Order: sequence, then structure tokens, then C-alpha cells
Amino acid sequence: MKISEPFQPDPKMKTLYFTYLALIIVPLFVLGLCATSYMLLINEVTVATIFAIFYFLPLIVITIFVSYWIPKYCRSIKYLLTENEVRVERGVWWKMRHAVPFSRIMSIDTIQGPLSRHFGIGTLDIYTAGYTGRAGGGSGPSVRRAEASIMFVPNFLELREEILNIVKGRSLFGASGTLSEVLGQQILEELKEIRKLLSSRLS
Repeated sequence: MKISEPFQPDPKMKTLYFTYLALIIVPLFVLGLCATSYMLLINEVTVATIFAIFYFLPLIVITIFVSYWIPKYCRSIKYLLTENEVRVERGVWWKMRHAVPFSRIMSIDTIQGPLSRHFGIGTLDIYTAGYTGRAGGGSGPSVRRAEASIMFVPNFLELREEILNIVKGRSLFGASGTLSEVLGQQILEELKEIRKLLSSRLS
């Protein structure tokens, strides 16, 4: 991936999301058909009609809405590696933009579920020093989550190595090597003074 060249998730992301949708909706439709058929078999035509209306109508509306949303969401996602940071933009109605400086990146995790592995795509979760966000998942609200994610790209392992190579060449929080050495020396001097004070009080 080239610096300052925007890129997007693999088109297979759309197929992956439609697969997730099918895995949820199809069993629900089958369950509804079985329930409706059973009611018709026992001559509960009125009950079967009411059930079918209130059961299938929401499913159809949800399926149409999600089918409309998936392509738009996939097109809304954009990634960009600049000279100094990783930028992520996504959102159909509410736009979210994340900019993570290379100097703050502490680790990058790769995620690839069974279906993602089948489609040959994966996700990078980028973590920074001291960032704690609401996980919003099954792990609980206090668990740290990624500050930015590069989702469903085919070359996610190579991209991870490329970003880590850039990060390795940057000092943490953008501090220069000279500044880091000065701070280290000051901390060492402070520790020496503390040690002297403790030694004098103990003797």
C-alpha cells in the first residue's frame, strides 16, 4: 500500500455482509414458514394469517433496509496512510473519522473469522498508548477497544508489517531521540537523589 494513496475494503466485504444477513434471515423465514404451515394444518387460518403478517412483514422490511445499507456502508469506508498517521473514514448517515499518529501506535492486532478466512480478507485493529474506549461487545463496557480499524482488506498481514515498520522508525509520542535521552537522564538523576535521601535517613 502506497503512502498518501487512499484505498477501500475488498469488494468481498459486501459478499461477507450479505452472507451474514442470509445466515440470520433465512432460518427465521424457515421457522416462520414452519409455524404458519402448522397453523394451516390445524385449520387455524385466521391465526396463521395474522401471524404471517406480523412475523414476515418486519423480516421483509429489515431485509430490504439492510440490503440497501450494506453497499452504501462498504462504499463509505476509506483508508489512507499519510506520512504521519493512519486515517479511517466510514459511515452512511453519521460520518466517523479517525486519525491515529504513527508515533502513538503501540500494537496492531489481526482479526480473521471463519467466513473472512474463506473470502481471504481480514481486519487490523490499531491500539494506541493509554486509549480506552467502550468495547460495546460481549466482553463488557470496560474493555479497551481499538482506536481505529482497517476492515476486510486482502493483504492485511502485509499491511500490518508495513505499518509496524513505519512505527518502529518513530519515537513514542513524536519525541526526538535527543529529547528522550535528556528525559531519561533527568529521571536517572532524580532516582539517584531519592536513593541518597533514603540512605541518609536509614543510616
